[in-house]
Amino acid sequence: MGIHSMTQVIDPAGRQLEAAALEAVLRDMTASFSRDYVSGQMGTRHNTYQHRSRVLRQLGAQLAAMRAEALETA
Repeated sequence: MGIHSMTQVIDPAGRQLEAAALEAVLRDMTASFSRDYVSGQMGTRHNTYQHRSRVLRQLGAQLAAMRAEALETA
């Protein structure tokens, strides 16, 4: 299941689970990004700094939108 299909769940409890899962993924990706940056591995792996930072920004924006939508429906 891709990220885009995850946002189509209608059940509020399901949305909360999706937001929690996305938050966990974002936290793990951010930690990996930080470790690679600090250890000088950025650019030696398959993803570049620009690509990974863009993905993190997009996931952060998606998580913020999910949280805002949850507040509106609560």
